[in-house]
Amino acid sequence: MFDTKLLLSLLIINLVTQLFGWLWQKKHQHADIADVIWSGMIVVNGLIILFLSDGDLFHRLVVLAIPIAWYLRLFYHLTERYDLSKEDGRYAYLRRHWEDNTQVKFLLFFVGQGLIISLFSFPAWVLANEVRELSVWDLLGLGIAAASYLGVWISDKQLRQFKKNSSKDETVCNVGLWRYSRHPNYFFEWTHWFAYPLLLIGSELAWLMWAYPFVMLLFLLKLTGIPFNEQQNLRSKGEAYRKYQQHTNKFFLGPTKSE
Repeated sequence: MFDTKLLLSLLIINLVTQLFGWLWQKKHQHADIADVIWSGMIVVNGLIILFLSDGDLFHRLVVLAIPIAWYLRLFYHLTERYDLSKEDGRYAYLRRHWEDNTQVKFLLFFVGQGLIISLFSFPAWVLANEVRELSVWDLLGLGIAAASYLGVWISDKQLRQFKKNSSKDETVCNVGLWRYSRHPNYFFEWTHWFAYPLLLIGSELAWLMWAYPFVMLLFLLKLTGIPFNEQQNLRSKGEAYRKYQQHTNKFFLGPTKSE
């Protein structure tokens, strides 16, 4: 069922790339490179899978949309804001917090990122090897992916415009989609994972694909996503962000709570 050789080769490539990222971090004391490599390597994994897969043309080409186009957008976004002179506040905090064996802990973090690249690339391998006729579920899956892509793009654009146009007193973005969720970009990152199980209904591994939205939700709510982001926002924005937390949904889009 599995192309063990290809999947193992990709895992090794992902781990080695993150090892080089850790060495870069160690030299420059700048861990933002982890995010750049993470998003970029998902694109690379997708391209390799696309060209080495045996699925029908439709399901192989879908890989161009997810994950390749999806994470290419994120890769471009992260490289555009990459600033070697200033480390992201989340990583700067970890550097201070991990006082003992700092580089060992960063190494484990980078290795973990390499594992996650392979974990998140696996659905693309399943999709690219699918062979069956086009169904309404495929169209629904593509529709969810497109809507999610639009939601993330709008969220990022609104945040950039706020940072560009806001005054010094305005520290918290609460306009547009950010009025209805403190993390609309993460919300739409999550919803796009529902595209895979829909695109793979009827596949032998369809049942496994349904686990991915729940795994991603766990990552976003409890592990690498929202907790670090919220902690950093509280450190940098203080009371303004606490007030924002009180009146705006944490993750799911919904009406603003009354003051």
